Amino acid sequence: MKEQSWLENFLKKYQDLGYIIARNVFLFTNGVIALVVALLIVFGDIQAGIFLGLVLFINMTLGLGQDIRAWYALKKLQLLTAPRSLCVRSDGAEESVLTEEIEKGDRLKIKTGDEIPCDGTLMEGHSLELNEGLLTGEAASFSRKKGDHILAGSIITAGSGLLSVDTVFKNSRIARMTEGIKTYQVNESPIQRAVNQVIQYSGYILVLVMGFIVWRGVFTHTSQLTIIKNIGALASTIVPQGLAFAMTLLFAYGAAHLYRRNVLLQEVNATEKLGRIKNLCMDKTGTLTENKPTVEKMMIPRGMSDADARTAIALYIGGSGDSSQTLLALREYVGDVKTTGQVIDTTSFSSWHPYGALETVVMGATHILILGAGESLLPHVADETERAWFANIEKQEAEQGKRIVCLARAQAEHLPKDLSQVKLSLLAVFVLSSRLRPGIREAIQFFQDRKVHIRIISGDHPETVRAVALGAGVKYCDQIVTGKEMQSWTAEDFFKRAGRYSIFARTLPEQKEKIIEALKKDGFTAMVGDGANDALAIKKADLGIAMFEGAPATRQLASVVLMNNSFTALPGGVELADSIIKNAEIFASLFFGVALTGFLLFIGVSALGYPFPLTPLNITLINYFTVGFPGILVSYWTIRPAEKVKTPSTGAFLNIISPFIIWSAVLQVVTILTVFILSPESMKVAASNLFVIFASIIVGYVFFLFAPGIYRGTLLATQRRDLIILTVVEILFLTLVFHIPFFLRFFEIMGSLSGSRILVLAAVSLGIYGLLQYGVARLFRKFSPVSSGIGQNSFLDT
Repeated sequence: MKEQSWLENFLKKYQDLGYIIARNVFLFTNGVIALVVALLIVFGDIQAGIFLGLVLFINMTLGLGQDIRAWYALKKLQLLTAPRSLCVRSDGAEESVLTEEIEKGDRLKIKTGDEIPCDGTLMEGHSLELNEGLLTGEAASFSRKKGDHILAGSIITAGSGLLSVDTVFKNSRIARMTEGIKTYQVNESPIQRAVNQVIQYSGYILVLVMGFIVWRGVFTHTSQLTIIKNIGALASTIVPQGLAFAMTLLFAYGAAHLYRRNVLLQEVNATEKLGRIKNLCMDKTGTLTENKPTVEKMMIPRGMSDADARTAIALYIGGSGDSSQTLLALREYVGDVKTTGQVIDTTSFSSWHPYGALETVVMGATHILILGAGESLLPHVADETERAWFANIEKQEAEQGKRIVCLARAQAEHLPKDLSQVKLSLLAVFVLSSRLRPGIREAIQFFQDRKVHIRIISGDHPETVRAVALGAGVKYCDQIVTGKEMQSWTAEDFFKRAGRYSIFARTLPEQKEKIIEALKKDGFTAMVGDGANDALAIKKADLGIAMFEGAPATRQLASVVLMNNSFTALPGGVELADSIIKNAEIFASLFFGVALTGFLLFIGVSALGYPFPLTPLNITLINYFTVGFPGILVSYWTIRPAEKVKTPSTGAFLNIISPFIIWSAVLQVVTILTVFILSPESMKVAASNLFVIFASIIVGYVFFLFAPGIYRGTLLATQRRDLIILTVVEILFLTLVFHIPFFLRFFEIMGSLSGSRILVLAAVSLGIYGLLQYGVARLFRKFSPVSSGIGQNSFLDT
């Protein structure tokens, strides 16, 4: 085992910090404001420059601190599922080690379900088969024997072995292929894509606005300080740069709280993805049912004794080296039966291989034993009476949700490569059952009530899968297709037909992949699984979900891990995700509303022939009251949800939130422009307009009061109480800011509101705005798809 240097450990542990620092510090708007700070100092307004620089530093520090805290919390959670391998020391002792601790020459024990951590050479192999789909894209499984070279990233699908490490992980082929993928910056969720798109285009708009300000300033002989302050103010207004950080922080807090519900996220934005599921695919065994089957009974054909059948299955169990749950159940049923035999060769029973085989020599006689699913063996049974007997058993038991496994003897001298030319005689038929997981019916109903289409993808008999699915309450169980039927499907057929079915039976792992890929075209698709045969399908899905005690390879590829190994943990996680999505919509509406209002205000005052009436520090003050304080409350609602919110809309994020924002922004701008026009001429031409500051704070906060009712639906009494408390706090702080000289200087507030006739007219304008905003909110709650069907109570309805 490798002892890493302190420098390697440091770089490994903190490699994501560079990205975190970059997204909080090295931003376009921060650069513009930093330039404004420097120019303010250069051109003599040192106080304004220092104040603005201090605000910039505090905002960056707070954002960076919260982001690092969220990252560190997620790192600690992800250590629970960090890949580990069993390393065999020179003295024979075994030790569980992390992948990065493995070095060249180490010997690793590998077994079914493991993902190979390093390139190496197979020293021992016991019926070992592996899949290289992560490297090649091919889903087939291949056998490997002693001396074969095995690549990191391969998934053990059957058997076990001992691997000698040739190359550490960081030098392996898959490490080079995936370099930079599994970092803190993961695939963007729908909300993140929408936010980044808005930030990108608003940045382009800001460049055009900056050019216009400079051109107009030169043309109108505006002072350089005014031009600089206008640029800084609009940079703070137009680009909602802080929203990206706010969303990441929201998701990170959600991840921490989901863990308390036994749902561990391995991607920060999987929080949102949980609430976007439209197709939910899952395996039968381990998801609908418990992963430990039991043998109910053994049935033997005429002419076979019970003792001989038990001896034959014990011989197979002892020689195959198979440690699957099926073999463990058979071993428990048979008990301690003494057998002697020399193992010559074996073939593993797996999802890629529908039967297992054993060639063994007992007292000089060679025996070829075959264990597998009935459908795979039945066509090769030589005796017609045995075939009819077995077919009747399979039909009766499968309809009751039971699984059938048969043991047969092959009439061959050596282990056959396939069964095409082999004749079989049945020795025993085993009927296995698995109990439904507690609470599975309620969990299935939860998703179906959300209009999520449940789809079962299994390797079992179609009637078995159908019976179990019906027992779990899955809808549309008559829509069945089998792997045999899908073998003739083209890629185009999968895209056309897969969406028609709810049950996919007798499927191969490569077919699971194709099914998931096709369903993704129909909507956001999640895959739940626990076995190595589910790994590639989980990787292909929009959201991969694995069981904590499932195959290590599957767990590593999943975005979500169910820590209690139960699908029933998922509904609670999804409910929290719903709350987070709704709060994300409120957050986005605040940021986008301020940005759009600021941009439209700039157009309005420019059309009137005046410069922008706010300075960067004015904008900072406005943002504290319209985004900062409200954002704290929204964050509190996120981490302490008090109610179940309405299922989020599956439409595009911007399409959902934009209509209310746009209509409200238009009302706000008309109101602010009215106040601006009513203000004294001296304030219209000043860099800071007190009336505009006051009006912007009022209309922005009133917009926030309506936003929860639009995006979340009916508010609880406790939430309305929270809004009342926040309103009182804002009034107190606003009073302090407008009466304490230090704050007036710091935020560059000039003039006075008291004793002015204009104040009455401005108050009337703000009152009219409040009524109009109330009317718009009522209309949206009644007719908008965002709010359709939700209650009519919001803060201002009480």
